[in-house]
Amino acid sequence: MSLDQTSQEKGADAVFAGRIDILYALGRHYLSLPFAVLCVPATLFAGNAPSVLPLMPLLLQMTVVIAAEQLTTAYKNRAPGSDPHFWARRYTFVSAISGATWGVAALFWFVWDSFPAQAYLCLAYLGMAATEFIARSAHRPAYIAHTVFALGPLIGLLLWQGGLYATMAAVLIVLFAAVLASYCHGMARLLDESIHLRNENDMLIVRLQSEKIEAIQARDSAQASAMAKSSFIANISHELRTPLNALLGMAQLLERAELPKQQADHVKVMLQAGRGLQTLIDDIIALTRDDDDQLEDEDCDPVQAARAVARLLQPRAWEKRLHLTLSAGGNLPRVAADPRKVRQALLKLTDNALKFTERGLVDIRLDVTEDGQGVRFCVSDTGLGVSPDVAHLLFSPFSPGDVSYARKEQGAGLGLAVAKRVIEQAGGTIGFDSKLGEGAQFFFTLPASGVAPSATARAGDTESQQAAPGKLSLLFFLRTPSVGEALAHLVEPFGNDVARATSMADAVERAGKEDFDAIITGAGDADMLAAAPGVRAPLIAVLLRGDRAPAATDTVLRWPVEADQFYQALNDVCGDQQSGEQKESAAAAAIDPVAFSTLEKSVGVKTLVDILQCYIVTAEQLTSALSEACSEEKWEEAARLAQDIVGAAGGLGLLAITQAARNFAAAARAGENRHELRNAAQMVVGEHVRARQALIHLYPDVA
Repeated sequence: MSLDQTSQEKGADAVFAGRIDILYALGRHYLSLPFAVLCVPATLFAGNAPSVLPLMPLLLQMTVVIAAEQLTTAYKNRAPGSDPHFWARRYTFVSAISGATWGVAALFWFVWDSFPAQAYLCLAYLGMAATEFIARSAHRPAYIAHTVFALGPLIGLLLWQGGLYATMAAVLIVLFAAVLASYCHGMARLLDESIHLRNENDMLIVRLQSEKIEAIQARDSAQASAMAKSSFIANISHELRTPLNALLGMAQLLERAELPKQQADHVKVMLQAGRGLQTLIDDIIALTRDDDDQLEDEDCDPVQAARAVARLLQPRAWEKRLHLTLSAGGNLPRVAADPRKVRQALLKLTDNALKFTERGLVDIRLDVTEDGQGVRFCVSDTGLGVSPDVAHLLFSPFSPGDVSYARKEQGAGLGLAVAKRVIEQAGGTIGFDSKLGEGAQFFFTLPASGVAPSATARAGDTESQQAAPGKLSLLFFLRTPSVGEALAHLVEPFGNDVARATSMADAVERAGKEDFDAIITGAGDADMLAAAPGVRAPLIAVLLRGDRAPAATDTVLRWPVEADQFYQALNDVCGDQQSGEQKESAAAAAIDPVAFSTLEKSVGVKTLVDILQCYIVTAEQLTSALSEACSEEKWEEAARLAQDIVGAAGGLGLLAITQAARNFAAAARAGENRHELRNAAQMVVGEHVRARQALIHLYPDVA
């Protein structure tokens, strides 16, 4: 037997079982009793010899009704999986018994030679037959058995009586029973279709519930897999980047040392290979990371992002004797993208242009799109261009285009793929235009955010890097503590005196009594501070999203503010004060701004971060060893360690710790008492902590 036949047989059995359920559910056997009760008085009134005999069939029918109700109760309490055919046969048998009681009753209720009484009896029996049809139409054998035994004797009595009306009444009863019996087939077919649809719906519901459970399990499994992947990426990123950064930092320190030419060449090769590996790791992580999380900032100043990229890659351009230029159109709108993502994509395109350009220039150009609804970033170069044979592969992972040149440049072909992923996630488009031998243009567009252009963005500004100002007295009053602390951390390490006002009244009072070089406040408070009596210091307003630009202020900075932008604003408003005699600061600057500005320009931010990470590890070891030597009173070893700290920190422009270490070394050589030396050692450790915090605030990647 085939699988289809077996399935069809199971379906037919299920439909039949459903029909038997309806048969027992519709069974209301007591509904026919009113017709029997009405037959008794008619017989008594029409008969010539009234007696109790017409009551006997009524009692018999009541007994059968009770038995039928017991059968229905037994069916409801049946064992699961019982055979429906067995219960169908029992119902048919009980129907036959019930019909037989009506047939016997006809012998008691039939009045001879009285056609009115006979007609009344026919109507009662036809009503009974119609009532039983409703209950037994689900199973035609049950209805036929009841009808044959109930109406058969009455038909026989009418034919026996003879006469036109009696015979026609018998024919009418036969016709009525036949019509109802024919309807049983149609009712059964409709019931079968309904039961079949109900069974299919039940199966569909079960299947949907099962699929829902499977989908939930698959979703949970996918989420667990995604979390495991994210955890793996985070762990492998840490495990690979941490030792690699340490290796690169040590190699960079070796590169700055006075080594013989052969060893210097070896260090240079090691640095190039390490930086290539670092870039490859970053690109792979960027391609495999899930970026469905909400970005913290969906609004970016395109000019600031382009400046950051140009500043970062300028040392690379100088190294290859290339011109790296940046130009921007006027009134550029802000773009609806995270600044980190914009810088990442632009960095990939610009780095690619520098990599594949041997002479000439690389130009970063920003313009408003033709429809005015976005900003177009374009990176042009004078390199070899893109061959048409490989143009369709450029934005695919591990497709570096010119294989020989990519191998020479140690490229894995991930940069453009990462840029494409980043731009498309931000809702933009990316493309390129190139002619072989005439250079290439890579461009992408991002939609405008609807925010007005930054007040500090100037069209056509040339790229410059601002050194942090020093020895300024600044008053901060910002109602968003995180913004105020972030800006304060940008200036405190350079020897600037930062005062914080807790309220508007406090800010007005301190600004009127004390001599500040500048006041940094929120856009909503700038006009009130400017109008307060006694306030003479210039105002720098920080404009948060949704704030109205103030009318009375010297400079407006739109948050988020980059370090160079903040330093430029301070230099602009405090230039007159700084041009004169510099004010002495109570505490020495933790960081020399000029030295760090020079380092950033010469090695780039990324390389500088690697160097600082290596320095912090070394300084932690040296300061710990210094404390231990002082506790054991090994002053010669402590002086040597202090001199090592001077060598490590002095080259990086960490003024305070360098001076503290020099003072300790001089005191140790002079034979100062142990208490003075221990205090001096504590000063070195404290300045190390201050310098480390300042470095982390300036360069968060150092942490």
